[in-house]
Amino acid sequence: MRHEPAIAMCAMVFGAIALAAPQFTIAHPAATETAMQTHAIRIPESVQVEHQEIHSTLVEATRAPGQVGVAAMELAEVLDPHFAREEQIALPPLGLLAPLAAGTRLPKAVVSEALSMTDSLRAEMPRMLEEHKAIHAAVEKLHLAAQAAHATKYERLAEQLSLHAQTEEQVLYPAALLVGDILRSRSQGN
Repeated sequence: MRHEPAIAMCAMVFGAIALAAPQFTIAHPAATETAMQTHAIRIPESVQVEHQEIHSTLVEATRAPGQVGVAAMELAEVLDPHFAREEQIALPPLGLLAPLAAGTRLPKAVVSEALSMTDSLRAEMPRMLEEHKAIHAAVEKLHLAAQAAHATKYERLAEQLSLHAQTEEQVLYPAALLVGDILRSRSQGN
């Protein structure tokens, strides 16, 4: 089956993956939440909820009949590993924005962990943006399939994902990188 590599990746990232023909099931969002909470630095709840909602709706879409389900499975193949990596390196540093803005002094271990994440994000940024291009193509395919099937919920999912990717590129990734820059600057000033 052509989805096996993606399924194996999802299993490593999200935990339990159930495969029941003809349905494709990705782990429950709670598994993703547990994985995200293993960091000392927490992803902001609003970002967690958005990722979980997207994930949940995408799981549902993979069960849709016809081309909508096929397109959703193809999207899941490229989106799930990308989301997993974001949840490891790009999103946790955002949890430090409020403490940094408030002037809170952070423990050295937290600073070190955040710098490791933001350094990885900076190094991986070109690949992450390339992945956004592949995700965009898969989102467009889902959008067209959902339109043809009059599946408005999945059309909205495609629109939400397009906007989400723009928000990441224009706001979230740059903010995470700035967290690293601020932490590095403050630690050098001590």
